[in-house]
Amino acid sequence: MKAFRKIISLVIIICNVIPSTGQNYSYRFTNSVYDEHIKSITFDVNNLPTNFPVIRLKGKDRLILKFDDLLNEERNFYYRIVHCNLDWTPSDLKEFDYINGFNDERIRNYEYSVRTKKQFIHYWQEFPNRDTKFNVSGNYLLIVYEESIDYPVLTRRFIVTESATEIMPKNSLVGNTANVRFNQEFQFDVNLEKLVYRDPQTELTLVTLQNENWDSYIARKPNFLSRSTAKFTTSGSFSYKGLSEYREFDTRGIQFIRRGVQRIERKKDGTDVLLTHTFSRQNLTYMLTFDFNGKFFINNLDGLNLAQTITTTRTGSGSGGELIAAERDSILNYARSGQLEYALDEKNINADYLNIIFTLEMPEDLESDDEVFILGSMNDWEPREEYRMTTSETGQYLTANVLLKQGYYNYYYGVLKSDGSIDYQKLEGSWNETENEYQCIAYFRGFGDIYDRVIGFKTFNTSTLIGF
Repeated sequence: MKAFRKIISLVIIICNVIPSTGQNYSYRFTNSVYDEHIKSITFDVNNLPTNFPVIRLKGKDRLILKFDDLLNEERNFYYRIVHCNLDWTPSDLKEFDYINGFNDERIRNYEYSVRTKKQFIHYWQEFPNRDTKFNVSGNYLLIVYEESIDYPVLTRRFIVTESATEIMPKNSLVGNTANVRFNQEFQFDVNLEKLVYRDPQTELTLVTLQNENWDSYIARKPNFLSRSTAKFTTSGSFSYKGLSEYREFDTRGIQFIRRGVQRIERKKDGTDVLLTHTFSRQNLTYMLTFDFNGKFFINNLDGLNLAQTITTTRTGSGSGGELIAAERDSILNYARSGQLEYALDEKNINADYLNIIFTLEMPEDLESDDEVFILGSMNDWEPREEYRMTTSETGQYLTANVLLKQGYYNYYYGVLKSDGSIDYQKLEGSWNETENEYQCIAYFRGFGDIYDRVIGFKTFNTSTLIGF
């Protein structure tokens, strides 16, 4: 028995000293898709499409991953979860340090599509679950793969947070006067009363995102400590282009024309949806309209027999933005009420895939080597080939055909630059009045710690943020 215990102890020691860095991974530590048949990926909190994928450590909230497989053949999908540092590299924690349970479990929840022209299999998985629970806070990467981790099909980022601090944002005057009309800037206070710390200016990091887009990542250290409050007040530290309200289209019902749609053509083997013709917004004036801040959600009002309810909402008095906001609220209220729980799950298997046709009038200032993409949370803000705009035969406009599931979508047009970054302002313009959502994540790595804790999280909206 003593010999056996020594062997076990030796194995544990070896596992803890083997370095995890330098390994070649078959996947990226980003929100990505690796299989062309995998579509309509959502990663919601408590089944609501309005939540960033963050949950409290040991809390009651649940993350729900959903995706479709258009191959329409049963496949064995498994998941693995990796704990990461704040810069999304693998942390030094071992699996048993951050997971209570098991990795590499099979996803067993799936259903075939019903009454759809495009057939698919819908999969879903909840986290945490009876097999996998989280022991520590931090950044996590979820990898879904087929048979072997060498064959990933998708990756998703998510966050597990503690409630050890309060993040307090406030507006800031734009430091560079040339950007006063175009940028949004912020300052932050982070309360440290619940923490034991030595030097917050090295141990604490604040990360911000604009509209849940990880490409907008900004990370900063505090520049000042006042009693137990870390202050991030350096001018220009958290500065973003305000851009414009998002473009939108609504295909939740195809029995009649909805917002952003010009024509619907039903065919025997599918449905074509021609969106309203669009233009560059670079030189236009700012206009306040309702949007969903780049997000999308899946729904089929025809299949749920809710079209009459929504039509009644649309015929009420008020501006266009108010009517669309009322539509959004009515759908989300159904989700919160729980009265249509089965129907809301059913929408994932009876919402059909449509051929969405985008058209953009050729911008005058577009360079010959500029590549234009359709971007939003629907494609993780990645310039994927299927979302590339191509020049029409007449050369008068850019166009793209994208297969998308019925729902409500927000998007931008972006120009891919040579360094891999995206220029949105060139086609969308930018104004400091634009309504945007921002996510704030507070990371803490104390003296002697081997991983980055997430000690606080906050979402705020520019329309409700107190002034300077």
